[in-house]
Amino acid sequence: MGCEDFLEVDTPKDQIDRQMIFSDDRMAVAAVSNIYTQLRSGGFLAGNRVGAGYLFGCYTDELEVVNPQLSSHRSFYENAVLSTNTAVKDLWTAGYQQVFAVNSILEGLEGSSAVSADIKNQLKGEALAIRAVIHLYLVQTFGSVPYIKTTDYNLNRVVAKDPVNVVMKNVIDDLLNAENLLTVNYPSVEKVRINQTVVKAFLARACLYAGDWQNAEGYAAEVIAVNNNMEPVSSRFLKDSKSALWQLKPETDGKNTAEAIEYIFQTLPAPQSKIATTLLGVFETDDLRKKSWLKFVGDDGLNVCAYKYKIIGNSSPSQEYSVILRIEEMFLIVAECAAERSDWDTFNTIINKVRNSAGLSDLNLQNKQEAVNAVLQERRLEFFCEFGHRFYDLKRRNRLEALKVVKNNWQSHYDLLPLPESELLLNQNLLPQNTGY
Repeated sequence: MGCEDFLEVDTPKDQIDRQMIFSDDRMAVAAVSNIYTQLRSGGFLAGNRVGAGYLFGCYTDELEVVNPQLSSHRSFYENAVLSTNTAVKDLWTAGYQQVFAVNSILEGLEGSSAVSADIKNQLKGEALAIRAVIHLYLVQTFGSVPYIKTTDYNLNRVVAKDPVNVVMKNVIDDLLNAENLLTVNYPSVEKVRINQTVVKAFLARACLYAGDWQNAEGYAAEVIAVNNNMEPVSSRFLKDSKSALWQLKPETDGKNTAEAIEYIFQTLPAPQSKIATTLLGVFETDDLRKKSWLKFVGDDGLNVCAYKYKIIGNSSPSQEYSVILRIEEMFLIVAECAAERSDWDTFNTIINKVRNSAGLSDLNLQNKQEAVNAVLQERRLEFFCEFGHRFYDLKRRNRLEALKVVKNNWQSHYDLLPLPESELLLNQNLLPQNTGY
């Protein structure tokens, strides 16, 4: 899908529609709620096979694709992704469709005098945060990309790429603006909309990706100060999980998650994919995450599915929501940043909180390289099949070459996906293509 598919010229009818949508608080809230629905159903945060969790699980060393008919996903698994790959195009298209929807919200709020000031600030903060998060995934996946801030078709159809550092600055600027507009109170009864704490958590992640250890640790510590509840491993993905900072709820009450439907299999052969044997070998014997988050099917110990989410069918009411962001990430960010400044008391205290919660014994490390390795190990075990954490962690630490152990044809330029060929044909200002494609 090209620019003209997701960016429309404003017409008088569009203006009338926008005036109607932002004619009162209730309608404006409904418009923003629809953005969350879009996030759940497609793009990087989707829990099914089109999302970053599944795709980068295949791309790295978390999942083995066993169904030859999943051609786009086998290309990820075999590291043979081309610019014509459907899954690549879908990531890009869904991302920018969501950005367009967010920008439409922001422009509508700006032009509305009918929405109350408090609601306007809340919704603007949510929209800015979502725009930042989508661009954070886009830039970490594709490299230089446009940072889109308008719905103006004439501008967007010829937009050029922004350098990575410019995109990251815009991400952080949007998050900082969102932080100022939001409060620590969730705008809904559940944790299904963004509040100030969620924004700070994404600021911590963005700063971590940028190598800004001081601010990454600072924001993560602020989040922990508000919510330091690590749920037992067995209940981290339940609807009422205290570990969860932000969740996406199912489309209707009684349904559960796309993740459960996508990852769980109960008979052999596995229908689509299974946990990679290399990941199985990384868990320590007593790790509760292995016992609770993996399901062994059959007797050979080789057919294993991700079992973080356990309910495939309906329940009354819904018991599991998709957990987009959780507190364990903040603890591990603090630990990693403490290692960077050789603060071993903080490092060992914090990483052992995560390890102890998984039933593991304490570490007592005093060496930076060993400490960073330990953090990456914990992140690997804590966040497998969650939104591409493994890929982005190896990338930011310049360790993607480690995948050569299981990916014989791995090449250095696989740190970025190719830009979709269809987009380059529509807008030559997006050239050049990423190196190697």
